[in-house]
Amino acid sequence: MQKLLIILIVGLTLSACTWVHRIDIEQGNIFNPAMINRLHRGMTFTQVKDIMGTPIVMNTFSEDRLDYVYTYKPGNGVMTEKYVTLFFKKGILVEIKESPSPICS
Repeated sequence: MQKLLIILIVGLTLSACTWVHRIDIEQGNIFNPAMINRLHRGMTFTQVKDIMGTPIVMNTFSEDRLDYVYTYKPGNGVMTEKYVTLFFKKGILVEIKESPSPICS
């Protein structure tokens, strides 16, 4: 009887060790469709940064481009990425390029 109880306790203890909790990881600039909808051609750098914030990824080769990147990895899932690239000419917004499938709202 004692052997059965010990085996049961050891079995339950070891089975609890197989489950590992993994946290969700968010990185980058958090933005939503409402923020992107407020952007339009003709805006200045300052107006764009007032809406979107300062980008975490800075392009050192071009001052006429801002990249906003957001990644999300659920604890036990697949990482997804969302990005918005803004192109400027002489400090004025001329093009908005967005990832095809946004992951946050």
